[in-house]
Amino acid sequence: MKKKQSSFDGFPKEQRAFAPGKRTTRAARQRRPRATKEAMHLVLRSDVARGTKSLLKYDGVVRAVIAKLAQKHGVRIYRIVNAGNHLHITLKLSKQFLWKGFISGITGGIARAVGFKRVPNSKVGFWNSRPFTRLIAWGRDYNIVKDYHTLNQLEADGAVPPRSQMLRPERWRHVVRALS
Repeated sequence: MKKKQSSFDGFPKEQRAFAPGKRTTRAARQRRPRATKEAMHLVLRSDVARGTKSLLKYDGVVRAVIAKLAQKHGVRIYRIVNAGNHLHITLKLSKQFLWKGFISGITGGIARAVGFKRVPNSKVGFWNSRPFTRLIAWGRDYNIVKDYHTLNQLEADGAVPPRSQMLRPERWRHVVRALS
């Protein structure tokens, strides 16, 4: 007969490993989804990439770094959307084992191209967190992601106001009239 698990009643909620809002170190080690038969949506976000270090100012260099490493690692790039402080990339891997070299190459290459210098003894890096990846099924799901990329590109170009301002109709009503 199994022993009953001891309860966590004696610990404050903040110190519990699985309390709401708490991430354990083990949860951060879970793998992001990757596949070779389906397309992937990759998002790289950086709060450091604002002002003089905005990714929009280095758009040509960013695209060149991604294209060079994609060719080297056998990754097919379908679409790159540069939104200033984050990148959306739709891609397809040819082999699983090539992912690590590709993602570490583009994250380091873009940070180097923008001119990011790490402060000694600081844990603050150029990118906010691990790259976000999502598998995209071909067909309807792919078209939804494609439309999302188009909206992000329009927001970055200034043709459409950011979604945070869409709550105020006076800011976007003239855009809808112009497009219809």
